[in-house]
Amino acid sequence: MGLRLNVAVVSSSRGGVFPYTRKLVRVLQEHGLKVHFLLDRDGGLPSAYEGVYPCWSSGIRYPFQVFRVLCTCKPDIVHVQHEFFLYGGLLSALLFPLLLLLARVIGGRVVVTLHGVIPMVEFGEKFLSVNLVRGPLWLLKVGILLLTKVIVHLSSAVIVHEKFFMKVLTNDYGCPEDKIYVVPHGVDEVEERLELDEAKRMLGLEDRKVVLFFGYLAGYKGVETLIDGFKLLAERHADWLLIVGGGEHPRLKNKAAYRRYLAELRNRALSISGQTMFTGFIPDEELAVYISAADLIVLPYRLSMSSSGPFALAVSYEKPVVASNIPPFSGVLPPLALFRRGSHEELSERVERVLSDESARKRVSLHIRRVKEERSWRRVGLETVRIYRDILRTVRGT
Repeated sequence: MGLRLNVAVVSSSRGGVFPYTRKLVRVLQEHGLKVHFLLDRDGGLPSAYEGVYPCWSSGIRYPFQVFRVLCTCKPDIVHVQHEFFLYGGLLSALLFPLLLLLARVIGGRVVVTLHGVIPMVEFGEKFLSVNLVRGPLWLLKVGILLLTKVIVHLSSAVIVHEKFFMKVLTNDYGCPEDKIYVVPHGVDEVEERLELDEAKRMLGLEDRKVVLFFGYLAGYKGVETLIDGFKLLAERHADWLLIVGGGEHPRLKNKAAYRRYLAELRNRALSISGQTMFTGFIPDEELAVYISAADLIVLPYRLSMSSSGPFALAVSYEKPVVASNIPPFSGVLPPLALFRRGSHEELSERVERVLSDESARKRVSLHIRRVKEERSWRRVGLETVRIYRDILRTVRGT
């Protein structure tokens, strides 16, 4: 196994999975692997960049478009990133197993990272409502169950980001545990971090306590719970400010029900006069300033179905976090930083304690630093390469 591994990583350049995949590609290259990065044509990335192949478009042909490039690359490992609508709409989601079958044809091993795993206990009418999904519940439930089982069956290895999701796959979906690996979402080492006061000055927020939410706005993220909870705090703390740094969800932005949801969020926030900011989507180059200016980051998610990219970023900046008591947060944050999901009263109480009590804030920050050490991108890269070598060794009998 001394030969240089040749890996093709398949993903989309849109949505929250892309920043993760881009960093994974970088760290794999740092570990000496030859990496081909296969992306969609619609993301605007330069095709001239070495190793990047904008080669597919959403629709019925995308598995074959990816397959054509894989035949040229001839990788030892095909590592495919998966979320249900990462490659397009419902048809693209249903064709995902075909992509895995074609990847197997070229003789490489297939690894799939499942960025979202839906617990069956969460899959009900409420789940469909907050995600704006239509259709008979029983049919959608059977479809998700079968599709997930087929994906695992066609994979040489499946990666999830939390032990909780491994248990969901084995208990809810009946998938074999020996195929499933837990590799946490990587956390960056921020080399040039702005000081809190400097970042606030850049945003014109001197002498304000800043509570921040960021990420795509979607019903399952519970932003309305945060706004309602902050309203209770604003009545007692005139110098506190809530920033909602949320962009429109690319899959939902054209749906009328989603437009109404966004309008409702803004109307709720308007009732907290002078103490809320809706920034819209924050570009990466500006996001660093907003995170640096935050005294506290709040993640009020209502459903456990994926790891959290915003949580990983909060950890990378070593920012205190208050979050709902669901995975992935419940496994890493102390009780004083967790509130019962959907409870704006508990959210308000936890935020006030962490922002007002220095010892509580230090305890939360200590947990965050431990998480950062455990989830460095270097460790993520080493663990991913180990999985590649394990499955190749099993196949080749070496």
